[in-house]
Amino acid sequence: MKKWNSIIATVAAISMLLGTALVAWAQQPAAAIAQNAQTSVNLDPTATKRLTDVLNTLAEKQTIEFTSADTSFDSWTVNGTLSGTANADFIQNYDSKKGIVQSTSIIYDAADLNKVMDNNLRSKVASFLKTFDRDGVFKTEAVWRAYSPNDEGELKNYWVLWGHDQSLYIDLDQGNKITASIMYSLKDVKASLTNKANRSLKTLGIPSSNPFEYVFRQHEGNDTVWNFRDDNELNNVLIGVKTGKVWAVKNELGMDWTGEKDFVKAFAKPKLSQTQALSAAKSKVQSLFGINLKGYSVKIKDNEYTFSQKGTVTVVGKINKKGAFYSLEAMPANGVRN
Repeated sequence: MKKWNSIIATVAAISMLLGTALVAWAQQPAAAIAQNAQTSVNLDPTATKRLTDVLNTLAEKQTIEFTSADTSFDSWTVNGTLSGTANADFIQNYDSKKGIVQSTSIIYDAADLNKVMDNNLRSKVASFLKTFDRDGVFKTEAVWRAYSPNDEGELKNYWVLWGHDQSLYIDLDQGNKITASIMYSLKDVKASLTNKANRSLKTLGIPSSNPFEYVFRQHEGNDTVWNFRDDNELNNVLIGVKTGKVWAVKNELGMDWTGEKDFVKAFAKPKLSQTQALSAAKSKVQSLFGINLKGYSVKIKDNEYTFSQKGTVTVVGKINKKGAFYSLEAMPANGVRN
């Protein structure tokens, strides 16, 4: 399961949107600045044309105004506004040496969602939230249109709906796939769920642990789970929203190597044999996931042990230098954790 820090933190999202990955945008010479672009800042015509072309692709029939530009470094940060269909602010990064637009993000008011997002996409979002957010707590406060096709991250061409400690991403390059997250305080979820998460962390058996500080209700791919975690995401427990099953338990306080060299040295040879690994994992896996590892085979790579049997749930565990599992995760055969 991917980390969810950036999915609910606006600052982290800005860092992602304005990252250093390069967008291979059109590099033909600029004949003239587009008629719908205005600028009160000192940008050369070629840069202005390329920045404008991206904006015209993402937000058609808008009037563009470039209002400020930080050109102190090779990577420029350009700010501006859009007006017309809906008012918006935008931020773009431009590599002045390579002459390419690095990233673009357009920030709309939530009230303008119906003006800027097409009906089919809005309908899909509404349908998704009916099942994901049955309590109706997701409240959109801002809407972003982001484009960064060569970014190192997975999202390159997408919409984001932001709420307070909430987010919903729509990946336009992946069939409008939705990824969403809502953060709750522990007092706002059932005590039985919190107790189950605490018991699971205790069952894992790493002596030190951090207390859980909040929980996410999150949807990614086929997973719809509760994610209990501390602020640094050292401790995690994933519990299915529909089934109430525990799917993953992790306590990174059990990682006891001192760096990459120490890790390579420690796990150059299997720390546990297949038989030892099965013995060390079987009671924990039975208690956590209700899975009997009898008849399972074991595949070993570095400190990762994969327990599998055709047609059944696969369990992936990671051990420390002492041979203790600090992470156990169940992967269902049908690929659905909920």
